[in-house]
Amino acid sequence: IKCLMDWDIDCKLFAMTFDDCSTYDDTVFRIKERLSQDRPLLKNGQLFDVRCAAHIVKSIAQDAMEALRDVTHKIRDSVKYVKSSQATQGKFNEIAQQVGLNSQKRLFLDCPMRWNSTYLMLETASEYRGAFSLLQEHETDHRMVLTEKEWEWVSSVAGYMKLCVEITNVFSGNKCPTANIYFPEICDLHIHLIEWCKSEDDFISSVALKIKAKFDKYWSKCSLALAIAAILDPRFKMKLVEYYYNAIYGSDDAPDHIKDVSDGIKELFNEYSMCSNSLDQNPARLGGNLPSTSNGTRDRLKGFDKFLHETSRSQSVISDLDKYLEEPVFPRNYDFNILNWWKVHTPRYPILSMIARDVLGVPVSIVAPELAFSTGGRVLDHHWSSLSPDTRQALICGQDWLRKELEETNPSTSHSALPLLIETN
Repeated sequence: IKCLMDWDIDCKLFAMTFDDCSTYDDTVFRIKERLSQDRPLLKNGQLFDVRCAAHIVKSIAQDAMEALRDVTHKIRDSVKYVKSSQATQGKFNEIAQQVGLNSQKRLFLDCPMRWNSTYLMLETASEYRGAFSLLQEHETDHRMVLTEKEWEWVSSVAGYMKLCVEITNVFSGNKCPTANIYFPEICDLHIHLIEWCKSEDDFISSVALKIKAKFDKYWSKCSLALAIAAILDPRFKMKLVEYYYNAIYGSDDAPDHIKDVSDGIKELFNEYSMCSNSLDQNPARLGGNLPSTSNGTRDRLKGFDKFLHETSRSQSVISDLDKYLEEPVFPRNYDFNILNWWKVHTPRYPILSMIARDVLGVPVSIVAPELAFSTGGRVLDHHWSSLSPDTRQALICGQDWLRKELEETNPSTSHSALPLLIETN
């Protein structure tokens, strides 16, 4: 708090983004309490406390992996065994052909420090489940065999982790992410989690329920901010909220939650309207700018002129939001730049554009792209550490060239969407 005041930004803060959903609760409370002494927080502070979207996705993926830890160890050991020698690898390939497996993917040994690589290992191993089951009959030394039930768990967890990988790539694959991109991704995660909880398998449903309890804490804190950001995307407006909330809450409960969001953006709009009015001339000076019918005579309708000015302005402000929501949505295309759109349409939506400026600029995710898939700190695994300096230099230069080429062909794609994975035999 002292830093905020020393930097003279305590009165300029719209929101602050934190990592965890519970660790910083006390800190957030004290900051909000202190700031509210000098000025009321917008929406009573509901939009002030933002939790990192990439962090919750990563936490969910790690919880899923932790639940499958013993099975993952079996798969990892099995992959190590197959790749331990060329003879074993050749025997495994023969078995795969015997059972009719034509997968183009090679067995992949993960880096435990990168959860996306663990997902790739699980997904690839699932495709070879038939070959792994027969491997024990030909290789008596191999004992790490999964049961059919365990393979079903792997398939289910890998499917959910695939979604987490895709969402994380969206979050970290954008050089200049604005807050509007997060709502559909988080809603998609929510919908899949609801379906996962309905699994008839007790193990999967118990894992899903545990994960959903953590997700619900995040959703309760951030859903309104995410929804408002999506509404400020002219390609979506309220339609996207209606679409996803019907899928999440069902047709019976969705209208109430949709109304909460609608009321929320209206309240926010009204607060911005009042702030805008306070920047205009105050009532004491307002009369000096209104027309006078004569010099030196009492104008009986001077009060009416003032009333007309205030009420007309109020009506135009209210219609700002209504006009935006009533107009058709903007066509969806990949070249759309939301910041440019609001820049062009600021004269048409003067109050709403101020909201868009503040809301869309909120850093909903604060995880560095290179750490989005990391389960630890900036630590090199033994594969990376064993590389020679010349090899490391070649890899770094090669990745830099590939990133540049990718950005030139698709400017919206960032380097983080091109992970560098090294497989060693």
